[in-house]
This record gives sequence, C-alpha cells and structure tokens, in this order.
Amino acid sequence: MSGAMQSANATGMPSGAVPGAAHGAAHGAAQARRLGFGGALRAEWCKVWSVTSTYVLLVLAIVFFAVNSLMMGWLMRFVESQGDGMPLGNEDLWAAVSSGADNVLLIVGILGVMVLTSEFSSSSIITSLTVNPRRVMFMNAKAVVLAAVTFLASFVGALLSWGCAAIMLGSSLTTGNAEMPAAMPWVTLFGVPLAMALGAVLSMGFGALCRSTVGGVLCVVVLFMIVPSMLQMVQLLGEKFTWVVSLNNCLPANTLVTFAGTGANSFVNSANAQLTMGSSHPFQPSWGWAGLIYVVWAVVIYTAGVFVMSRRDVK
Repeated sequence: MSGAMQSANATGMPSGAVPGAAHGAAHGAAQARRLGFGGALRAEWCKVWSVTSTYVLLVLAIVFFAVNSLMMGWLMRFVESQGDGMPLGNEDLWAAVSSGADNVLLIVGILGVMVLTSEFSSSSIITSLTVNPRRVMFMNAKAVVLAAVTFLASFVGALLSWGCAAIMLGSSLTTGNAEMPAAMPWVTLFGVPLAMALGAVLSMGFGALCRSTVGGVLCVVVLFMIVPSMLQMVQLLGEKFTWVVSLNNCLPANTLVTFAGTGANSFVNSANAQLTMGSSHPFQPSWGWAGLIYVVWAVVIYTAGVFVMSRRDVK
C-alpha cells in the first residue's frame, strides 16, 4: 500500500510523468477546441502565401489573361482590316478580354490542387489537423482563402486584359454598344474572376480525393482539356453522336466559355457557334444556364472531396 502511495506524487500524477508535457498537451487540445472559423482563415491565409507556387501560378494567371487578350485583339483587328470581316463593336472588345478564361482555368486548377496536396507531400497536414481537428472547417477555410486569392488575381488579370484589348481594338470599333448585352462588362470583370475562384475550389476537391499533386493535376487536365478535346472530335461522326456533343457543351471549360460570352454576337462567339449536325442541333445552354451548370460542377466535386477528407485517415 505504501509503495502504491509512493508511486504517485502530491498532484496525483504517477512518478516519472512530466507535468509540463501533460499541461502542454491539455493546453493544445483546449486551444484546438477554441479555434474558430476566423482563426482558421488567418492560418490558411498565412499558409497559402508561404508557398512559392502560389506566387508563380497567380502571376501566370494574370499574364495569360493579358497575352490572350492581346492575341485575340490583334486577330480581330487583322480580320477587320481585310475588308471581309464583320464590323467590330464593344461586344468584341469584352469578348477579347475574357478570351483567355479557359486557359487560365487550367492554371488556377493546378493552384487549387497544390494548395491542399502540398500539405500531404510535406506531412504538414498532420500538424494542421492537430491544430484544427474539425476537418470540414479546415477544408472550408482553405477553400475561402483559395477563392479569395484566385478572385483577386483574376480580377487584376481582367483589368489588365481590358487595357490590352482597348489598345489593340480602340481605333477599329465602329458599331459601339449596338450588339452588346448590358451584362457583358459586369460578367467579364466580375463573373469571370468568380468563375476562376470556383474552378480553383473545384480543383481543390480533386486534391482531397487524390491526396497527390500528380493525381490531382492529372484529373484537372483530363476534365478541363483532354475530355473536351476528345469529345469535340465526335462531331465528325455524324448525327448519331449529337448527344456526345451536347455532353461536351456541359463540361466545365465549355460552360465557362459560354458564360463569359453572355450570348453576344461577337467574333469569339461566332467562332464558337453552336454546331449543326445535319438536321440535329446539340444542346447548347444559354449563358445563364451555362454558369449554373459550372457552379454545379464545382459544388459536386468539392463536396465529394470534403466528404472523403472527413472520412479517410490522413496518414
């Protein structure tokens, strides 16, 4: 009995235990329980800017917006100067501004994957989930920060590409606003950056599903580039495969292009006009429905990633 008494100190802890370590563990657990969504946002904001790839990919997104705008503006001006092209109006200027959206989507998609998978590759995910064990909150905080930085970079890119398009097309615009939908400038300046933010969050869902940078990036490339390119070739096979073209028109990259076009009668939209296959017309959503379909893609894939993340062991 006396030996049992001696094996415990005055605090009730077994002899040989380290009170400071126990106190530290208890304090850490209590701090994790007290961590709110605001604290999770601050933590994710610091982490996203601590990775070099964030700066590289966001700068590339801005540059691609500007370069695509310059190239599309030059092409429109060249066609118009030949005398057999359609007259250019402000709808063509705004179409040039958003012409690089599908290319930038791939860049922000890679960013969305790496924001999460970089934590798995460095094993810092264990520390992150120790500090914030509520995985749904962890994912949502990371998604909000990712969406915010992507939106801001895309908005800067849209403004820069607006200036580039104005430089290239300013003297060639002849029809003014006659053919331009009233929503087109707003969709280009705010809707397209919002779509980029959703695309990054969608891709983060792939990162959660794969937990590998290579696997997540491959999923992004397949969904955003390879599948649309493969399905586009089906148009050569005739009317029996019209449904495949309809499916292709509902993929994320193509719905983004339709949404950015806002149904305007522009040079870009004419190049991406609805395909006619004999007497059949494949399904082509309006720009509003295209935006909604794009949102559904983002919600479904991100939700699947959150579900898997909350159920699977991180090790």
